[in-house]
Amino acid sequence: MAKITIVGAGPGSPDYVTPIARKIVQKAQLVVGAERVLSLFKNDIKGETLKLTAKNLNEALQQCVDYAEEGKTVALLSTGDPGFSGLLRTFRKATKGKNVDVDVVPGVSSLQACAAKLTMTWDEIDLFSFHEGASLEKKKQLLAAVKEGSDVVLLPNPKVFVPSNIAKFLIDKGIASDTPAFVCENLTLNNERVEKSTLKGVSGMTFRPLCVMVIRPNRKQISQKQC
Repeated sequence: MAKITIVGAGPGSPDYVTPIARKIVQKAQLVVGAERVLSLFKNDIKGETLKLTAKNLNEALQQCVDYAEEGKTVALLSTGDPGFSGLLRTFRKATKGKNVDVDVVPGVSSLQACAAKLTMTWDEIDLFSFHEGASLEKKKQLLAAVKEGSDVVLLPNPKVFVPSNIAKFLIDKGIASDTPAFVCENLTLNNERVEKSTLKGVSGMTFRPLCVMVIRPNRKQISQKQC
C-alpha cells in the first residue's frame, strides 16, 4: 500500500517547525509543498521536490500517490497543522478511492499562535475557517456563536470574507459595533502585526491574507463591569 506522510510546517517562522517534521523531510525521497513552505525546509530536503500551486493541486497530489505506490517515501507539507484548514482534507478528497495509507505529523497552527499571542485558553472557544468559502450557512453559524457570547477564533477568506467584511456582516446582523475584535497578521514572522480593536474599528482596516481574527463578546461585558 502507498504511504504518504502529511507534515505540519507551522505558522510561518522556521523556529516553529518541529524537530520531527525536519527528520521526516530529511528522509523523504519526494517533498511536496507550496513554495513558501518548501523554503522552511531548504536545508533539510535531500530528495526531489514538487511545488504545489492552486493550478496544479490535484495533479500534484496524484503524483504523490503514484510516487508512493512505487515504494518511495513522500512528505507532503501543510502550513500550520494539517488537520485544521490544512492539506489533510484536500488530500482525502483528491485521493478518494485510492489505496493510500496516511500518517499525519501535527504542527503549530496559526490559531494556536494567535491564542497564545492574546493569552487565550483553548477549551471554550469556537473555531471557524472560511478558507474554502464563505457560505451563508457558515456565516449563520458564526453569527449564532457570537450572539451566544462565545469567544470566536477564525481564519478569514482572503478573497471574499476578509476581516473588514466579517466585521461589517456581524454589525449589519445586530452585533454591537463596540464588540472587542482582534486581528493577528503574519504571526511568528518579522512583520507580525496584532490589532486590538472593535468590530467597528476592524471594519475600516485592511490586512494581509495570512491573518487570524478573534471576536470576544464577553470582553465587552467584563470591561463594562470594571468601569
